[in-house]
Amino acid sequence: MAAKRNLSLAQKVMLLVFLPLVVELSFLATLYNLLQQSEAARVRETHAREVAGQVNALLRLLLEAGTSSVLSYMANSSSYYQRYRQLSERFNEEAGKLAALVKDNEYEHRTFSRMSALNANVLVELKSADDLVRHGYKDEAMKLWFKMHKDMNALFVLADQLVEEQQAVQKERMQAQAKYRDEIKILITIMALLNIALATLLALYVNRSTTRRLQTLVENTQRLASDMPLKALEKTANDEIATLDKAFRDMAMALEAATAKERAVLQNAADVICTIDRDGRFATLNEASLKQWGYAAEELLGSRLSALLTSSEAEQTMALLASFGASKPQGELEATIKRKDGTPCQALWAVRWSERENSIFCVVHDISERKRIDDLKRQFIAMVSHELRTPLTSVQAFLTLLATGIYSPLNDSGAENLANAEQNVGRVINLVNDILDAEKLNSGLFTLHIEKFDLQPLIGETLNALTGLADQKDIDLVYETPESHFVLADKERVRQILINLLGNAIKFSPTGSTISLRVASTGDSGIQQNQQNQEIQNNQQIEISVIDAGPGVPEKSRAEIFERYAQLPGQTKTIAGTGLGLAISKSLIERQGGTIGVADAPRKSNDQARGSRFWFTLPRAR
Repeated sequence: MAAKRNLSLAQKVMLLVFLPLVVELSFLATLYNLLQQSEAARVRETHAREVAGQVNALLRLLLEAGTSSVLSYMANSSSYYQRYRQLSERFNEEAGKLAALVKDNEYEHRTFSRMSALNANVLVELKSADDLVRHGYKDEAMKLWFKMHKDMNALFVLADQLVEEQQAVQKERMQAQAKYRDEIKILITIMALLNIALATLLALYVNRSTTRRLQTLVENTQRLASDMPLKALEKTANDEIATLDKAFRDMAMALEAATAKERAVLQNAADVICTIDRDGRFATLNEASLKQWGYAAEELLGSRLSALLTSSEAEQTMALLASFGASKPQGELEATIKRKDGTPCQALWAVRWSERENSIFCVVHDISERKRIDDLKRQFIAMVSHELRTPLTSVQAFLTLLATGIYSPLNDSGAENLANAEQNVGRVINLVNDILDAEKLNSGLFTLHIEKFDLQPLIGETLNALTGLADQKDIDLVYETPESHFVLADKERVRQILINLLGNAIKFSPTGSTISLRVASTGDSGIQQNQQNQEIQNNQQIEISVIDAGPGVPEKSRAEIFERYAQLPGQTKTIAGTGLGLAISKSLIERQGGTIGVADAPRKSNDQARGSRFWFTLPRAR
């Protein structure tokens, strides 16, 4: 029994299939053997019947032939004589058939040989007697008839022995066939009972070791779905079902742990997580509602969301929520909740529609503090713009007037100090402008004036404006592709981007080097917002590249340098900068439907010089 308990599920299935098959094959083999023996007995019995019948037929033909011979003599009839001749010929034919029947049996063949010899004598004597009678020798014919009668008696004795032998064989074979039939009936009955018993035992074994345990597994799946404790599996075998049960229990434990963690996360989440049905009622709610809104979860379950919304936003918010479905499964919206104490809670709602639950899942994040900070940022921008940039501009203008000598000429020391003051004021003004631009872009307060214009004049003006700065380091500014390229963008912001990129190139390039500027068309489709604009030609882009001979930008840092306040390692000590120029350029380019990036400068053959290629794209206009 211990060995059976250790059978695997596959082995049990093989046992269930092959054990009845082995029994059936054994039954069929035994049945086939009995049928073969019965068939052999039937063949012997049929042979004995045919031999006996053939012997009787020969004796009848022999008697009829002898009778016809005597009658033909006594009645002097030619018809009896003719019948005698026919019977003699037929006798030979039937004798040949009997010879063919007994040729494989030694005893029958020996007896038939003796009968054939006597029969040959009888036929010779019968013919001789007939000839003697025909010639008038009746006494001699009578002697032959008596001798023939004696030989026929001997022939009849042999025939009787052969017939009796065949009758005995028939009786024996009939008894054997009856025995075989009885044995087949008994065998069929035994095998039927054995199959019933075997099927019952196998069914009980499989039911105990497999079926009942599988039913337990199925029931455990239902219990798991209903959050009920699992039933213990009957430990009758260490097979695949036991392995499956272990894996299922491990999964149930992991699922329970994950559910507990999820429940803990939901209940301890800082954001309100809720489910809203199609009627706009709260179906589920976590405990964060008490902290954010002042309502316990139990107070809000079943109540309508519209009751918590401000009157000015209720209708619009509910309409937006109702718009979510199969065509719009997820999205975001802003709505203000009235707290229990009456104060407003500005919130960002992350919404996802569930087709299966026919409900809307929401994660509500309190953005009141962010809104307050945004207000402070706007106030800060206004303050910096009015209270800081305006005075600095006035100071810069006064220094410019002072440098012209309008008040009085300055000595060399004064002129040097004035130049440093002008440089410092200009740097502060640029810093303030960069900070203001960055904050405006981040807050969405930056306004672009998109128009169609030719890049060639703008590039020429920008290069001329930076020639003085480049000459200080003996750097050549080269415009390699001076031809017209019309774009759809904000002209002044493109000028700002070019000044930023060219200024960086001059700042990082070595003395005596060359900075190249190239313009080319590309098949880039650009940002989706511009694809419907009729002024854009075939969704093509114009690519502007600034190529310098500086130290280059490591590949791992190429994404970071476009972030705010980002600088390459070592820059802060050698080259001054705010780290805002590239971030501002990136935002401006993307808002105009383009992209910006950096790559290694193209090299000529055998040229090992380093350098960078900063590029950006703009939508191409007709």
